[in-house]
Amino acid sequence: MGKIFLNLKQNKKFRASLIVGVLLLIFFYCGGVIVAQSADLSHLKKQKDAIEQQLEEQKKENEELDAILQSEDKDDYMEQKARENGYVKSNEIVFYDISGSN
Repeated sequence: MGKIFLNLKQNKKFRASLIVGVLLLIFFYCGGVIVAQSADLSHLKKQKDAIEQQLEEQKKENEELDAILQSEDKDDYMEQKARENGYVKSNEIVFYDISGSN
């Protein structure tokens, strides 16, 4: 009977240490997941801030363009943008400087 009682005590110690080991593994796994999620959240927050800044800049540009479209000199603005892109009027004579000097 003494052997059985000793066996039960050792068995209980083994189970207790097994449970503690499993709980420690779960604890460290969850800690790792939390750290990884925190890093992901930080990265996504930076990305969100950059996108919000781009959105604000685009809204400003849209407001400026809308103001130009509502103004009286929108034709002058469109002509200026067309010339910046290399367009000319059909009756204009275009000269190109090929001398190479700046």
